[in-house]
Amino acid sequence: MTDGQQRVEVLVIGAGFSGVCAGIRLDEAGVRDWLIVEKADGIGGTWWHNRYPGAACDIPSHLYSFSFEPNPDWTRLYSAQPEIRRYIERCVDTYGLRDRMRFARKLVALDWRADDGRWTARFDDGDTMDARFVINGSGGLHEPSWPRIEGMDSFAGKAMHTALWDESFDLSGAKVAVIGSAASAVQAVPELAKVAGRVTVFQRTPNYIAPRGDHAYDTSRQARYRRHPWLMQLHRWLIFMRLELTLFPIIRRPVIRSWLARAIKRHIARSIDDPVRERALTPDYEMGCKRILISDDFYETLRRDDVDLVTAPISHIQPEGVVTDDHTLHAADVLVYATGFDLGAHMRSIAITGEEGRRLSQDWADLAEAYQGVMIAGYPNYFMTTGPNTGVGTTSVVFMIEQTVGWIVKAIRATGDRHTLVVREAAQRAYNDRIQAELQKTVWASGCQSWYRRADGRIETLYPYNARAFRRQMSRLKRDDLIFRGMAGSRAT
Repeated sequence: MTDGQQRVEVLVIGAGFSGVCAGIRLDEAGVRDWLIVEKADGIGGTWWHNRYPGAACDIPSHLYSFSFEPNPDWTRLYSAQPEIRRYIERCVDTYGLRDRMRFARKLVALDWRADDGRWTARFDDGDTMDARFVINGSGGLHEPSWPRIEGMDSFAGKAMHTALWDESFDLSGAKVAVIGSAASAVQAVPELAKVAGRVTVFQRTPNYIAPRGDHAYDTSRQARYRRHPWLMQLHRWLIFMRLELTLFPIIRRPVIRSWLARAIKRHIARSIDDPVRERALTPDYEMGCKRILISDDFYETLRRDDVDLVTAPISHIQPEGVVTDDHTLHAADVLVYATGFDLGAHMRSIAITGEEGRRLSQDWADLAEAYQGVMIAGYPNYFMTTGPNTGVGTTSVVFMIEQTVGWIVKAIRATGDRHTLVVREAAQRAYNDRIQAELQKTVWASGCQSWYRRADGRIETLYPYNARAFRRQMSRLKRDDLIFRGMAGSRAT
């Protein structure tokens, strides 16, 4: 039997934090017949794909890791991409997962078979695989979002997206134009400025950028964490509660939001000594409706003589560089698109056909929604670890993944050997009505344009409550919301 025709109990999509967590928790639950398939050539997910200079996490390392696999050897408060990727690889080897992982396996379709209650998985090379359960652990922070600018294909130099970084390209002395000034840019620009001849940053909208406060963990502190794990757990808990009590309230409480916005604007004023540039970098919208960024060196980098900030809108791109609406040509050898990720493409990247031929692309044509972010009505035995409305801006996504994976493993065990599991349409509808109503009470619905909010005002990515609420929500199965069907019939139990 070829790899493409393999039959497994659980097929796991993705070898990042989600897939690795699923493999570990399935083993612990006694479900060992599973396989992880990954479209990339290695382990890491988001942290395999994103390799641009300065790539790092904006959640502190001791929280951006599994609660059950703490790491006393984190070198910094905020770890960089190579260290995070090494941590994920270490988890794979510690828990013995590597022999059940397959790489360069891009899944393109899933088809439900009602006659035997199983999924047929189809890959881009034509191979197929058979699975009873599917856990989609693929993440959204690697599919690049490209801007629509006239003449992009005409550029004569090197062009690359931060999510598709060419590590072999030498930027030494080059004139680099960075299109975008948000999360990826504030990390990449300071590193690019160290090697490039000149860096030009094209900003459409200024951001609220708070001090990062990054620092190294010295060897003595690492040694204390190894000797006294409770100290490390306390450190993690303090980070978690600080985010819960100081960052999350920004989303729901205008008074706190206003106070912190003034503090960040004072930070901008102290960091930029040119009044004109200070005005260009100061946001005029409500803080939090766009992602709040953190950096210790972005503003400092903008003060360099060899770094330019351009706020004039881009007109078009031509072979020699970028032309703005004021008819100025900004010459460039390299174009860097720091324009974020296409989360919608991620959630709809696999053609999924469920019960009675229903297609997820059609069900989600208007709005992507799921029951508690993990199941979709009409798609039995199919789970997601970071589905609709599980995104966060105020805590660790790894924490959220642990909660969803825990729920999924409970669901698989509850289904047993003789049943399939599907969520009730009414339960999914009630959950999403509540989530959408609560989202309207957050700053994300305040009206500014962001990747959080769709043109119609609805939000399909973010969770409106704090991390502790999500943990409570995912702590148990609500059996009244679920239907367990016999494999040979459709009797609900």
